[in-house]
This record gives sequence, structure tokens and C-alpha cells, in this order.
Amino acid sequence: MTVELDLTAPLPEGRLVIEASAGTGKTYSLSALVVRHVAERGVPASALLVVTFTKAAAAELGDRSRKALVQALAACEDGAAPADQPWMSVLLEPAAAVAERTARLRAAIATFDDATITTIHGFCQQTLRQLGLRSGVGLNAELGDSTAQIVDEVCRDLIVTELVANPHVLDWPKNDGGPTKVLKELQRSVTAVLGNPGAVAAPAPGAFTPHKDDTPARLERWIELVHLAVDEVGRRRRARQELGYDDLITGLRDAVTDPVNGPSVVEALNSRYQLVLVDEFQDTDPVQWQIFEHTFTGNLVTVGDPKQAIYRFRGADVHAYLKATEGADTMHLGTNFRSDADLVNATSSLISGVHLGDERIVGTAVAAASNALTRSLSPGAPLEIRWLADDPLLHSSKGVSAPLARRSIIADLVLQIVELFEFHTIDTGLGPVPVQPGDIAILVQTHSQAAEIVESLRRAGIPSVRTRTGSVLRSPAANEWGLLLAALERPAHAPTVRAASFSVFFHQHAADLDPLNPDSEPRLAALQQRCAGWAEQLTTQPFLAWYDHVRGASEMVPTVLAAQGGERELTDLDHIAELLAGEFPGVGATPAAVRRTLDRLRAGLQQGDDADAQMRRIDSDAAAVQVTTLHGSKGLEYPVVLLPFNWQTPNSFGPTIYHEPTTGRRVVDIATGQGWNGLDTDSTENGRKHYAKAEARGDLLRLLYVGLTRAKRRTIVWWAGAKDAQSAALNVMLFDRDADGEPLCTAPTLDVGPRGGVKSNPATIASPDDAGVTERLAQLVARSDGLISATAVPALTHRVRWLPDLAAPAPPALAVASTNGRVIADTAWRRWSFTSITRTLERDWSATASIAGGADEPTPADDSLVATATATATAGVGAVPMPLADVLAGAAFGTLVHSVLERLDPASNHLSAELAAEVTLQLRRDRLQVPAHDLIAGLSAALHTSLGPLTDGLRLVDIRATDRLAELDFDLPLATVSPRVNAKQIGEVLLATLTSDDPQRAYAQVLADGRFDLPLAGFLQGSIDAVLRVPDPVAGHRYVVVDYKTNRLHAKGAAAPLAAYHPDLLPAEMAHSDYPLQSILYSVALHRYLRWRLPSYLPEQHLGGIAYLFVRGMVGADTPLHEGHPYGVFSWRPPAATVVALDRLLATGEWQ
Repeated sequence: MTVELDLTAPLPEGRLVIEASAGTGKTYSLSALVVRHVAERGVPASALLVVTFTKAAAAELGDRSRKALVQALAACEDGAAPADQPWMSVLLEPAAAVAERTARLRAAIATFDDATITTIHGFCQQTLRQLGLRSGVGLNAELGDSTAQIVDEVCRDLIVTELVANPHVLDWPKNDGGPTKVLKELQRSVTAVLGNPGAVAAPAPGAFTPHKDDTPARLERWIELVHLAVDEVGRRRRARQELGYDDLITGLRDAVTDPVNGPSVVEALNSRYQLVLVDEFQDTDPVQWQIFEHTFTGNLVTVGDPKQAIYRFRGADVHAYLKATEGADTMHLGTNFRSDADLVNATSSLISGVHLGDERIVGTAVAAASNALTRSLSPGAPLEIRWLADDPLLHSSKGVSAPLARRSIIADLVLQIVELFEFHTIDTGLGPVPVQPGDIAILVQTHSQAAEIVESLRRAGIPSVRTRTGSVLRSPAANEWGLLLAALERPAHAPTVRAASFSVFFHQHAADLDPLNPDSEPRLAALQQRCAGWAEQLTTQPFLAWYDHVRGASEMVPTVLAAQGGERELTDLDHIAELLAGEFPGVGATPAAVRRTLDRLRAGLQQGDDADAQMRRIDSDAAAVQVTTLHGSKGLEYPVVLLPFNWQTPNSFGPTIYHEPTTGRRVVDIATGQGWNGLDTDSTENGRKHYAKAEARGDLLRLLYVGLTRAKRRTIVWWAGAKDAQSAALNVMLFDRDADGEPLCTAPTLDVGPRGGVKSNPATIASPDDAGVTERLAQLVARSDGLISATAVPALTHRVRWLPDLAAPAPPALAVASTNGRVIADTAWRRWSFTSITRTLERDWSATASIAGGADEPTPADDSLVATATATATAGVGAVPMPLADVLAGAAFGTLVHSVLERLDPASNHLSAELAAEVTLQLRRDRLQVPAHDLIAGLSAALHTSLGPLTDGLRLVDIRATDRLAELDFDLPLATVSPRVNAKQIGEVLLATLTSDDPQRAYAQVLADGRFDLPLAGFLQGSIDAVLRVPDPVAGHRYVVVDYKTNRLHAKGAAAPLAAYHPDLLPAEMAHSDYPLQSILYSVALHRYLRWRLPSYLPEQHLGGIAYLFVRGMVGADTPLHEGHPYGVFSWRPPAATVVALDRLLATGEWQ
């Protein structure tokens, strides 16, 4: 039983272990201990050693300790402790000691820079430098880590040597990847040995039996190769006089344990440091612990939390912590200062008593701070479990499909974020304020999950940033830098420069430098001259000054920022420039040297202190949802935390690393996957896999603990019953419980059969069915006194979009920009769209032309004109119910309907519920005065209406999600050389290629006569509402362009409003709004898309035409037909030759 650390109690002597649960004020307590040792025991600043594991943590500890010293000095001088440091009252008693303590504090502040507050690698490096020759480390060695590059070189050399001697010498029965797999396995094994100092490499020579189809000689040779490679890597690094981060630690360990020089080294360190504090001790390893255990015999305080030991993949070893703390005096920090009281209690209820990978690592309840808010985010429970209900839509042949479940959970996650924005507030005592994007963090297990989430948020219009999700050296920006530096190194080499020309630094089009293009040679020569000039400038300027010049002289910045995700890429490009500048602090560097440095950095991604410097930075200062990995979130806090993927078990790669329970040794399997058995039960193949999986299970449980303890206001976690959920941490946390909800702590076991066979019992926790989930989660809810909520989530496939209700900002002051004498020569070059083309019309066009309009979803036409147009079609149409007849018209309503239909899956088995939910959400957000019942009924009717001959009578509800592509965005380049495209040429193409009876020939004539007489250059962009894939007896499938229209074509109060949607009247309405132009441009976009994506594409067979759906006139099964065409549906299938000719016109400026 441990006792809680009391900062006012007498200072403990000697060895002390402090266990600090998440959010319990560890840094606060450490700085308090520093102050008390300085003031009460007279420890000078120069005798302080505080060690942690990142530079950022060291900087924070140093800053907090200095401020605490200053506050303590003020307390001693004023005779009163500050309100936020009540423990400082202990410094004021006895009164006779205050003067001396004041002097000590003042001296410590003055000499604080003499304190050693650093990382473990910084401490080792500093100490080795001070020890000099006694350390055994070369005096001329420099810190740098090209280990990965050297490992690659050594392994390749060894593999080539082996294969030359015998092409089959390295084959093993399970190797189906040839020499490439052999090389990768050797690299992984060598890297694992180097990255786990102190671990035992297995198998040892002769201590194994090989796979039945393998030979002892082959496996013996493999073991020799691994050890040869490890030794050779060390030799080459010494030859380069290079020290790696692990060398620092092993070097100091060897120095303090050396039988000759070790005692004097230990004495020197003990005499210098009177107080040693080791932070984040759970992330230590056996070699690091050897240093502290062997060296410091006085006041050694280790602070950590084994529940947060999550860095095993970096070599950290929680077993070293557990062994080091056995028998030591232990105190704990038991008050959470991070979270609302209700969230603290809810989280404690869930994790209390759960074994987190070891029976000695147990989730513990903590108390909320006395001044904590009870519940600051409302409405809703502070901890919510959202579980995906079983549904046939989620099933594959093997049960619930993880990808389909993940898709539904992401859809629900986006919906919950929107709900938080729209309907939830945070009140910290100053009044309720809406939840903002910057209040939310989404914590994931892998970088690929982060990318998937960010893309989904982007599509939903929710601002997001990825933080600490991988090295910038793995980003696309690193590839861009590689292309540039290669071109600067070899400007005379045309292929290299041509490759670099497509980078963001030059941004050339492929056609511009196509060797078949007669104009490409001058362009290429100009680029080569630019590369040569930049290369020369690089050798004479400081690196960042040179980069600033390149940044300004190129089109890099506007090119990058114009692209999707541009801020992210520009941030990465600048970040890499800073890393390279750090490698070349002087003036001038050759392109070859910079390129080699970039290659070295990319090959040897840092695992030591410099890893933080390489982590990708936030790309925007704007408030945004943060998406980061659970590993990256450790030590951080967020108002709201979402955990969408802890029901999955990530794949693990690389060598097997585990602890042998009988010996306590950490073992690295250097022949993973090669099918060998050791000489005892633990080292059998099944035994090794069992122990490795058990440790990985513990890692995931502790990772879940980290995620559950990050939030200040609310945590939401998702669960799905997919197959791999059985071994996931969340299944253990939720379902490994007895009938009363108490944790069972079922542990994996290794069973030995009567014949000596070894079998692993992994203690997977089966996923209950829906009824079982409901019952089991109800136990957790009751156990938490309602502080936990459990919500069933249906299978979702439709998407939600957030439309923030923001007050319009004050417009900035505008002034005419100076062109500095430049002539703006090409005003036609821009991004064009259907809307921008039609808006070029003068406002009085309708007075001189027979066709007016042009806006998508325009405001309604005059009722008298509508009445006249529909009079001839009124006869024969009875009073058919028309739910959308009297519903609001206008652009806002059109946007709302588009939002609903874009996100909806019309073929869903839960269409009614999903339609109602989507309509309700959109109406709440847009605040339109539209009867929800009428809108739901009207859209449901439209979805159940035949689309006519183009789809052979299929309805939208008949077309599965896999046959419907919603919101196909396009961005098509227009002709860049003379002759330029003129919009009226589109009409000329239509007149020349449409049949004489085509319903749009009259409109084609209007276009050809110059309705839009303007040049078009640059890009044509737009978004097609949907593309439908429908069966075709000849082509297999054909593809139909669909656009939704909410235009009100009937007069208000009309007796038979449906008559206005007669198929014969729709061509005129199309022309009235310039929709034929829009539809034919959409057809060209689809043509290009299919040409790129569809094998054996034939336009005359695969282009299925255009369907414009006037949804008000689509009334379901009762929709009348005229000659097979339903009311409300405009169908047009222009000849394929028309689309092909228009494509040629837009691409080249000519079509004949």
C-alpha cells in the first residue's frame, strides 16, 4: 500500500519512488521538491540533476522550477505562501530558519543556470565529455546518427557477398520474397539488436532446433550474419568518429561499471549531485537504470506512471521500472487537477481495477481537485461509449467487416463533432460558450488512421490539423526537396531537371517539357540555367537566406497554397529548410552536400532528442480540430477527446521482442518468421509469439489509458464488434468483467500439453451480440452512477457537412494594388465555372434576348410567366399530391436539398430513418422555415420516382452506393496556347454535331450567336451532383450525369402544379437557366474521367446521357409519364461525337 505524497511532510531521505497518475500535477510536485531541497537542505543549484526524456519536458521542468524558486523567495520575504502554492507555508516554519532559507533561495535563483536539467541523452553526453579519457569514448567523436544508413550499407554488402558465394545459402522454408525479403529481415533484426541495448539476441548458436524443412547450418549462418552486421555497424561508426544516442547511454553505463575507472567516476558524480530527480521513469530501459542504480546512492527520486508506459517500440522497458521499484519507498499523487469532477469519477469507474498488461500495473481511481468544476460541458454524460449496432450492411463473409465498421464510425464521429458545435456549450464559470473546433482532439493509433480522419473532416467542412503525426522527413515535401537538390547538383542532366520541373519549385506542365513538343527545348534550357544559378548562389549564401531567395524567385508559394492541403505542404517545406540549415550553419554549401545530408536524415530518422525537431508542425494557427496519435498525445490535455479506433488491434511488424518470465531477460528474436524452436518452453515458436503478443496487449491497454485520461471536459469512445476487436484493448476494458461489472483481469497463459506441446491462450474477449452489449454496458453505466452513457449507433454511410454560423467579419480596408510596372497581359486566364461564365451577362440581357437566367438554383421566375408556360400542360393532370409544391423556394433551399441528397445513400435499408435524421440536422443548421414533414415526404417521393429511359426506369433507391458517385469534383485544364477557346464556340460545336430534332438546337444557336462571347483560359472547375452507373446490354454499364434542381416551375396556388413539370416543358426551363451549357460541360468532365479510369472506354457506348431532376415534380409511384418520360425529369443524351468534339475544343482551342 502506497501513501500519497504530502508536499508539507518532512522530506524523505534516500531512494524514493513517486507514482504519478495522469493529470495529477507531476511537474508541480517535482518543482516543489526542488524548492524544498534547496531551501531546507541547502542543495545548491549546481548540485541539482533533473533528467527527463524530451527536450520540451526538460525546458518545462526548468522553467517551472525557476518560477517556483522565485515564488518561494517571495513567500519567505513576505511571510505568506501564495494561493497557488499553499505548501510553501512549510518554508516559513520554524521562523528562525527563514533567513537562511531566503539566502539559499536567492543564491539558487542567481546560479540557476548551473543546474543540470536535461534529457537522458543530454546528461550522458555532458558527463562523458567531462570524464574525458576515463569514459572510454573517443575524444574526437561527434554526435550524429546515421545508424539506419550504415545498417542499410552493411546488410546489403553482406547479402551480396553471401549470394555471390551461394545463391541459395539464405533461403528458408517460409521465405517467399527472395533476396529482397532476406535483406529486409536482416535490416530489421540488426536494427532491433542495436535499438535494444542490454537485450539478449536469440537464438544463440546451437540453442535451437530449425523448421522441419530447414537445416541447422543455414540458421547458424543467419545468426552469424546478424552478429557480423551488428559488429560491422559499430566498426564503421567508430571509423567515422560518430556517436549515436544509444552510444551515449551505453558509454556512460560502461564508464560507471568499469572495474578500473568506475569507482572514481561514481565518486565524482556522487560528489557533484546531491539531488537526482528522474522523470518519466516508466520509459527507461535496463541500461539507463543501471546508470542511476549504480551511481547515485544519496537522494534519488524517480517519478513515473507504469500505466503510461507506451514506448516499448522505442526500446523503453516497463519491466525495468517494475524491477527497479521493488522494495523501494513509494508514494503516489492521487488528485487529478486536469478534468471536471464528473469526468474524473467516470474515468475512474471504468479503469479502476483493470490490469494494464501486468498484475503490478493496475488502473487506480483518483480524486478530483477540490476546486474542480463538476461538469462544464453540457448536455450529456462526461464519458460516452458509442457502440456500432450489428447490421447486415456491415457484414462480409467473415462477419462484421472492420473497414465497413470503420467507415460507419467515422461518419458518426463527424456527426458527433457537428452536434458538439451546434448544440453543446462549455461553461467554466464565465457563462456558456459554444464548443469550437480547437476544443476537440481526435486520438488515433496510426498515422494512416490520422490521414483518413483528416480527409473525412475536410469533406465535411470541419477545419482540422494533424499534430505530431510522423516525421516531416517522411512527408511529400521531402520528396520535393529531393527533386530540387538533385537538379541543382546536375543542372546539365536533362532528365534530372525535367523530373524536378514538376516539383512545386518550378510547377511546369507535362506538355511544356514533352520532348515531342518543339517548344520544350528552350523551356528546358531556361530551367537548366535557373538550376545552375541557384546552385552557384547556394555555395555563397547562408542556407536560409538562399532558401528565402528561392522562395521569392519561384512560383512555389502561390503554387503550393493554391492546392488542397497547401498550408500543410508549405509548412513542411519550410520545416525541412530549417533542418537543413541546422546542418550547414556557415555560409555556403554545395548542392551535393545538401542532397547527401537530406538523404542521411531521411535514412536515419532520429529516435533520440532530435526526434521532436523532426515531428511535423501544425500547419495553421486557425482554430481547428486536432488529430494526433495516442503516442503523440501523452503529456497533453484537450477539452474534448474522441477515441474512434481503440476497438481495433493495429498490425505489428518487425522482430519479436519479449521478456522471458523465468529469467526476466529481455529477448530480441533475430530470426523472426524463420520457424525455429528454442530448447525450453519459453523459447519455442509458440512461446515467443505468446509472450510478444501478451506484451503488445499490455501496450494497447496502457495506450487506451493514456487516451481516456487526456480530456478536461468530455471523452467519447467508439466500439465495434469486428473480428479483430476480440484482442483489442477496448474489449478488455469493457467486457472482461463479472456479472457485477468488476474487472476479471483475465491474463494470457501459455499451456503445456501432456506430450510437451506448447499452446498459447491469448485471453481474447469475445464480442457480445447487441443484446449482450446493451446488458454489459448497462452495468458500467450503473457502476458509474450514470456518469457514463452508452449509445447504440446505426450503420451510417451518408456524410454530414458543417456550415458554421459565423458573424461576417468586418471587411478589410481595400486599396488598388500596385503592379510595379508589370503589365497584366492575360485577364482571361482564371478558374472558370458554369456560374462564373453565366455571371458575365449584363443585367439587361433578358430585355434583348429570348433566354435569360444562368444561376444554379435561381430565385423563382415570375408567377405570371410560370402560369403562361404551364397552361398548355394542365389538361390531363389530376390533383396528384405534391409535398414540395408550396415549400420555400430559392438558393438557400436548393443548398439544403443538395446537402441532404449528397450525404444520403438512397439504397440504404434504413433510408427513412437516415433521411429524417439528415433533414432534421440540416434544418437545425440552416434555420430555414421549412416543414420537416413536407421536406422528408417530398424527398422520399423523389427518391422513389422513375428516372425514365436513361436508366431503364430505375429509381434512385434502386441504385446502390457502389453504383453512385456523389459530388464528382473536376478541375480541367483549358487550352494554354493560341487559339484560345471562346464560349460561343461551344454553341458552334453543338450546332454542328446535334441532330436536327434535338431539343437543345435552339439553345445551341443562341450560344453560337454570342450569348457568352468571352475567351476562356486556365481551368474549368465544377462539381457533378452524381454519376450513376446503370446496366447496359452492350457496354455492360453506362454512366449518367445527374443534377438535382429545386426550381419552382409552377405558379403559387396552381390547381395542378405538377403540370408545370411536364417533360415537354422542361427543355424550355433548361434553356431559361442556361442548364444545357452546364450539362454539356459536365458531360465533358465525365468523358475525361471515364477515359482516364475505365478500361476499353468507348464514348458512344459508355456515355449514358444527362438527367436533370426537378425534385418538386417527382412525386413517387404516382408520377405521370408522357411517352415513357416521367414528369420532373429532363433527359438528354447528346451524341458522343458532340462530347468528344467539345473535349477537343476545350483542350486545344480547335475541334475540327
